[in-house]
Amino acid sequence: MKIFKAIIVDDAELIREELKAMLEKYSNIEIISEADNGLLAKELISQLNPDILFLDINLPGLSGFQLLDSIENNFQVVFISSYDKYMPEAQKYNATEFLMKPIKTEQLDKAVRKLIFNIREKK
Repeated sequence: MKIFKAIIVDDAELIREELKAMLEKYSNIEIISEADNGLLAKELISQLNPDILFLDINLPGLSGFQLLDSIENNFQVVFISSYDKYMPEAQKYNATEFLMKPIKTEQLDKAVRKLIFNIREKK
């Protein structure tokens, strides 16, 4: 089974910890790193080349949108946000999914199914 590498980017440690715990049930997703700001995320993405990015929008340094604008995007993006007002702009980035905080298990299940399908189709 192919293991997909993921990075979680959110300035709230509690959200990162909850999402990591929720993702543990998916044996084909490995959290390889996490970041609490956009600048660190940019550095990690260039070093680690993830398959998946779980990305908050309101971040210190660079917002999630600014981050994506500043790098070559060859990974799947799942936005995580407390604000649905960002959904229209998020669609411009071809995000796989937009998850509202607090993240619900059924939302995450749907997002993971789409992620895996999209990654397999892309190859």
